[in-house]
Amino acid sequence: MLRSLLLSFTLLFVITTTRAQQNVFLTVTHKLGNAPFAFNQVAQNNLMQNFKITRMDYYISGITILHDGGQELLLSNKYILVHGNVNVVENLGTFNVTAVEGVRFSIGVGAPINNADPSLQPIGSPLYYQTPPMHWGWVSGYIFSALEGQAGTNYTANFQMHGLGNANYFEQTQMATGVSSGVNDIFINLDADCIQAVKNINVSSGLIHHGVNQTDLTVLQNMRDFVFSPSSPSTGLSNNVAEDLNVSIYPNPASEKLNINFNDNNTSADRLVIVDLLGNIVLENRLNIRNEINIADFAKGVYILQFYNRNSNLTNRRITIQ
Repeated sequence: MLRSLLLSFTLLFVITTTRAQQNVFLTVTHKLGNAPFAFNQVAQNNLMQNFKITRMDYYISGITILHDGGQELLLSNKYILVHGNVNVVENLGTFNVTAVEGVRFSIGVGAPINNADPSLQPIGSPLYYQTPPMHWGWVSGYIFSALEGQAGTNYTANFQMHGLGNANYFEQTQMATGVSSGVNDIFINLDADCIQAVKNINVSSGLIHHGVNQTDLTVLQNMRDFVFSPSSPSTGLSNNVAEDLNVSIYPNPASEKLNINFNDNNTSADRLVIVDLLGNIVLENRLNIRNEINIADFAKGVYILQFYNRNSNLTNRRITIQ
């Protein structure tokens, strides 16, 4: 009798554990206020100064998933190099979690990796040498955030603010409830309002600050305090219909052909990029009102459809290929 009870308990534990295995994704949608982000797009900060962003690169690391009633799961070896004109859809991994309540992370690269030799990292790693550079030197370490742009009269004043330094590796927590999509996927969806990165900064004066204690520091503080927030419902991921673009995506799951049909002749989306869960681009297509995409050669799995207008990412949608 006891042996039977133990066997039943073991089977129940295995089943429960298996069911709790979830693929957890982090998404970050870059915006300029309420508008989609785009380079060279005019925006205005809280000092009523117009400016354009021409470069925005930053690292996300020190990621901790908050789940199941306050439990914490630290991903100590996860580093994401983010480019402002590309929204983040990052597979954080498969974990024994049921409900996700939020995420904790830092902008930059923490010590001791921050002060290690980048050439020892694998080629292709976000920590390897980048172009444009994201590393300042062994002593100073990685550039946590590189923000560049134009402001002033006729946008003739260039600004550059590259923040770094171990003391400026700030932590933040975003209580963003994980959104289930499919059977085993949970998405943590954040918005990033890039206007807030230059809050209280006089960008019209033509700043060139690369370091740890001037406006380069203010940008990192703003990214800690003001830039990120849980995403609005319109920027989350759904399965079949992107209502904000008035587009039908079917079938989902798909196997050979994927139909992407816009129900509005005035759609703003002109380009589709399909990426796998490692962030690799597997297809890039111009968009028409009616589109049939051949996916017969795609490996089985989950993919993200990214809809663009020029260089601005409008929205992301998830599909399964089987």
